[in-house]
Amino acid sequence: MRTFYRLIFILLILFPVSRVFSQESDTLKKYHFNGNVSITNNGFSFIPTFSLGKPATIATLSIGDEKFSFDPQFRFDLNGLKPWSFIFIWRYNLVKNDRWLIRPGVHLPAIAFRTREIERNGEILEELYAQRFLTPELTISYQLTKKFAVGTYYIYGIGLEKTGQARNTHFISLRFGIQNIRLAENLNLHWNPEVYYMNIDGKEGVYFAQALTLSHKKFPISISSIANKGIKTEINSGELDWNISLVYSFKNSFTKK
Repeated sequence: MRTFYRLIFILLILFPVSRVFSQESDTLKKYHFNGNVSITNNGFSFIPTFSLGKPATIATLSIGDEKFSFDPQFRFDLNGLKPWSFIFIWRYNLVKNDRWLIRPGVHLPAIAFRTREIERNGEILEELYAQRFLTPELTISYQLTKKFAVGTYYIYGIGLEKTGQARNTHFISLRFGIQNIRLAENLNLHWNPEVYYMNIDGKEGVYFAQALTLSHKKFPISISSIANKGIKTEINSGELDWNISLVYSFKNSFTKK
C-alpha cells in the first residue's frame, strides 16, 4: 500500500510536466541552464546534520523552463574523487510569482555511496557500495520584501535497500533568507539561517544552521560558509560543524520556438 501512495505522489508531480511539453510547437518558451561548482574543506550533505568531514567538490545543475526543472547534484570526496552522493531532483513550480513559491519535487533517485571492509584472498580491502532513496520534497516560501523571505522546506527520505540504511527520514525546516546586504559597490552578503527538525526511524533532533555567501555582481566566483549546531538531538553529538567553500556559478537562458 505504501508503494501505491508513493507512485501516486510521483504521478501527481510528473503529470503537469506532460502538459509543459505538449504545448503548441510555435510557442516561444524560455529555458535556463544554471549551475555551480564548489570546492570545500568539509562537504555537507543535503541535510546539514551530516557532513563528509573532509574536503569535497560539489556540482549542482538546473535545466528547465519556468515551470519544470531537473536539478541534479553530484558530490565527490576529493581524495581520489570517490563518489559521495548523486541526487537526481525533479521539481515543478506549482505557484511562482513575485511573492509566493510553492514547489513540489522528488529526488528520483537519491544515491548515497558508502564504504565497507571486505576480505579477499586473505587481504582486507575497502569496497564502495550504493544506497538508494526515494525522497519527495515540498518547498514553500514567501517574499516579504525585496531582500527578506521566509519559508519552509520538507523532505521525506524513504530507504529502498532491505538492510543497512534508514527506512524513514523526516526533515522539516523553517528558513529565512536575507539577500543582497550591500557591503561595498557590487559586493553583497547573503545570509540564510534555518531551524529544523529531523526524525530518522524514531530518533529525533532539533538543529540550527546557517549559510553565508559573499558575492560580487560582476564576478562568477563567491565565497560561502555553512555552519550547523545541534540544539537537542538523539541522532549525533550536536557539536558545531562548519565549512568554507569557493564557488563558481554560471547562468544561461535561451528561448525555443
